[in-house]
Amino acid sequence: MSRSRFEMMKIIKKEIINEFDEKFNRGDIVLFKDINNMLKTNKLFSVLPNVTRVKDLISFLVENKVLIPFKHQISKNQSTTKYAFREIHKYKTPLKLRKSSFLSHYTAMYLHNLTENVPKNIYTNQEQSKKPSNKSYDLQQSSIDKAFSKPMRKTNHIVLFDNFSAYMLTGKNTERLGVIEIEVEGEVLPITDIERTLLDVSIRPGYGGGVEQILEAYTNAKSEISINRLLAYLRKVDYIYPYHQVLGFYLERAGYKESQLKLLEEMNIEYNFYLNYNMENPSFSERWKLYYPQHL
Repeated sequence: MSRSRFEMMKIIKKEIINEFDEKFNRGDIVLFKDINNMLKTNKLFSVLPNVTRVKDLISFLVENKVLIPFKHQISKNQSTTKYAFREIHKYKTPLKLRKSSFLSHYTAMYLHNLTENVPKNIYTNQEQSKKPSNKSYDLQQSSIDKAFSKPMRKTNHIVLFDNFSAYMLTGKNTERLGVIEIEVEGEVLPITDIERTLLDVSIRPGYGGGVEQILEAYTNAKSEISINRLLAYLRKVDYIYPYHQVLGFYLERAGYKESQLKLLEEMNIEYNFYLNYNMENPSFSERWKLYYPQHL
């Protein structure tokens, strides 16, 4: 009597697992096409009945804890199940999902010791393709007011693991400005440096733990930050909005030197601007022409 595909997989269990151990590293993402290719081309699997499908092999590997499933939510209405090999590495595994992505925002704040809080989620960034310069854009006060009267838009591209979620951000192309490599839990991983991190969270406070946490990060960075580098990054990225007013406010509240504040104050301060989105009854800084939460 011929054996079923499941019985045959049990018989060659050790050999199957060895094949995957040789091909993948712990924490790698194993795609459907990877398994399909192995099933079709690897001689080991030729002993399995022809009715054996990729999902059969996946079920076998999940059952034996070789593959760990997780949910990859690409949008509100689109998600898929993906698999990590042997383990979920909190920082490396999310980076494996997108080419040239790097750790950023609240995750970078934490790994650079700029906050004592341990973020529940991981933030990674992948830059968009290059787009035309913003210099010809005619910025109006009314458009600023309208944009910041609403809640900050957040990504729906989220990867859901058992103990945490990873937010897959898509940022403006900067040619990986300020992206460095550091060792994180035994892995050398790409991450934004301190100046780029502070710039990113100042622009998207919802990805930095909120304005209170960001102000704390500026305070904690005081002995390490290069203001000249921070301003160089700001100029190179060429944002439409006057984020130098946000940076100036944070630096002032964190107790930076007046000479450092002057570098930002000398930049054109033409518009009323906002520290955060959707604020109720905010206070106003005359120096930076900036609305900010009253409690700050």
